[in-house]
This record gives sequence, structure tokens and C-alpha cells, in this order.
Amino acid sequence: MIVWIVLTVLITLAAVALVIPLLRPRAGAGQGGATAVGILKDQLAELEAQQAAGSVTADEAGRLRLEIERRMLAEAREGEAVSRPLKERTLLLLAFGVAGGVALGAAGLYAVMGKPGTPSATQQAAPLAAGDHPGGGDIQGQILQLQQQLQANPNDAEGWRLLGWSYFQTGAFAEAAVAYGRAASLQPDNADHPSAQGESLVQASGGQVTPAAAEAFRAALRINPQDPRARYFLAVLKDQSGDAAGAMTDWIDIVNSAPPGAPWVGEVRRFVEDLARERGVDISTRLKPAAATGSAMPGPTPDQVAAARNMSQGDRDAMIQGMVSGLEEKLRANPRDAEGWVRLMRARMVLGDRTAAGAALRNARAGLAGDGAGLAQVNEAARGLGVPGA
Repeated sequence: MIVWIVLTVLITLAAVALVIPLLRPRAGAGQGGATAVGILKDQLAELEAQQAAGSVTADEAGRLRLEIERRMLAEAREGEAVSRPLKERTLLLLAFGVAGGVALGAAGLYAVMGKPGTPSATQQAAPLAAGDHPGGGDIQGQILQLQQQLQANPNDAEGWRLLGWSYFQTGAFAEAAVAYGRAASLQPDNADHPSAQGESLVQASGGQVTPAAAEAFRAALRINPQDPRARYFLAVLKDQSGDAAGAMTDWIDIVNSAPPGAPWVGEVRRFVEDLARERGVDISTRLKPAAATGSAMPGPTPDQVAAARNMSQGDRDAMIQGMVSGLEEKLRANPRDAEGWVRLMRARMVLGDRTAAGAALRNARAGLAGDGAGLAQVNEAARGLGVPGA
């Protein structure tokens, strides 16, 4: 019964859509043009007022006046609307005939070819909707949901942060900066918000630390003088401004002052070492040993290395897989280790297991929820490694 009610409504709408053009009153000749000319006349009067007030120069006013007058002439030349070929009474009868024909034809066609007893699309989809979606979460859908939630509750700082993160993941960096800015205004004591806003602005400008980004990073440092992301990008600004030595000093200070076990320090250390090597700068005496900064990476012992030389390729691969699996087990027990997740993603990519690397990235994001610096490190590394989903 419901199907027939819906069908009746749809047929009625279709019939009305076809009939309206036949019943619409005939526009007078030049009516649309007259309206346009009236608007142009108002614009011309406004231009005269602006010239009298000195808002535009005489030359500018002359050029604008000529353009407006040209458009007025063009509108005035438009021909009259085409007259109707049939009388009003004939058109009325034709309209009702079309409506009746559409209704009868659609109902007859559905009676012959349709299947009124077939379950609706909602009923067919219900079992799937009741379980988990096989394709996982849709970040665009999450963005839409967050937008709707924030319209209802615009003072939700965490919602704005999540929206900023979601925009960042999709490459909408300008939108991410706006969202993080709203979060910063709602939670002015949280350094992660302006720091993330600054990074979004840097990404939006193609890697350049713009004045707006620099101000966001300085705002983060006023809240937390040790914010590593803000310190890192302000050092990038020094480097982009020509102060390469000052930038290197700042980056070294970030590594040397890192708290024990900081998950991001390993990546920053490697960046500094690689850049110094590329520029021919000796920083061996300025950079603390890796163990002193808590960034020492677990690796094979000398005995394991010696044993590996005598292994077959299959045994060697099995040993490597065992080491990677061991790292994965450690991360399950301690998912707040951003550097560990980076090592796991790198190992999976080196082994050619892109699916496992993508799974590691998803697990890292879940394990590091709320850790802005850790998420930034993992996401940046994933993009550099080409991990699926980065």
C-alpha cells in the first residue's frame, strides 16, 4: 500500500512539472529586459553619487559609465518574447490531457513491469547497516558529521580540533587552519591548537612559513615554550630567511632538550643529521648521543648480525619478520610510542607489505589520539614513505 501511495505522489509531481510551462502566464514583451535596464539605471545613479562624493575619479567613472550604458543598450535591443501558438483555452485542455496521460501511463507501466512486493532499498540495506561497514570509516563522511555537530554546538573545542585534523588528512590545509584556529580561540591554554594551525598554514602555502603561520607558532610558544612543532617550524623560518646557521642551532637544541622517550625526537635527529651531511656541516660535537636523548632505536646485537651473515635468505627473512612482529607486539602494549610506529611503517614498506603498513598507520592514529605532536610525526613520516592512507 505504501508503494502505491509513494507512486501516486511521484506521478502527481511529474505531471505538475510538465503542466506548469503550459499554464505559466505569458510574459510581456521586453519585461525581463525592462527589469535589467532598471537595475542598470540604479547602478548608473549610484556611480554618479560616488563620483560626486569623490569615491571614484572622473576617468574611472567615465569608463564605468560607458560600460553600464553599453549594457543598457544591449538589454533594450532584446526582442519580445515569442507569442504562444495556441489559444489559452486550448492550452488549458492540453495541460490537463498531458497530466492525465502521464498519470495513466506511469500507473499502467508499473502495473505491468513493476514488482510491488519487492522489499524497499531501506529494508534490503538494513542487515548491512546493522553491522560494521566493510570498507571502514569514510573521512569525508566524518567531516560532514563534524560540521553538522559544530553547527549545533559551535563551542565544542574538541570538535573543531577533530575537524581540523580531518581536513588536514584530506589535504584541505586552509580549512584545517580555520578549524584549528577556532579550537585555539575556545581553548586558549592549549598549545597544540595554534601549533597545529601553524603547520596547516605552512602546508597550505606549499611549505613556506608565512607570517600568519609564524604568529600561530609564537602563540603556541607563549603557552608552552617547549612545544617541539612550533620550535621546529620557527627554525624552518630562520632557514628560509637565510639564517641557516641559526636554524641548525635551533634544531640541535630541540633534539638535545627533548624529554626522555620523546616519540618525535628520532625523526628530528635524522632530519638534522641528514641536513648537516648534505650541507657539509660538522655537528658531531654539538649533538648529544642518541641514547642521551632517549631516541636510541633497538636493533640487532653484534652476535645477531654475525649469525645473519651465515643464514640462508629464507632464514634471514624469517628473522627480520620476527623482529618486526616483536616491534608490533611492543606497540600493542605501548601505543603512545610515535617513533615506534614510524619504525614499524618503514619496516613494512621496506618488506613490500603495503597493506600491513597501512594497518600500522591506522593503529598509530588510534593509539596516539590526543597526542598532537605524535600524530604530526606519524602522519608526516607516512606521507614521506608513501604509506597507503597517508
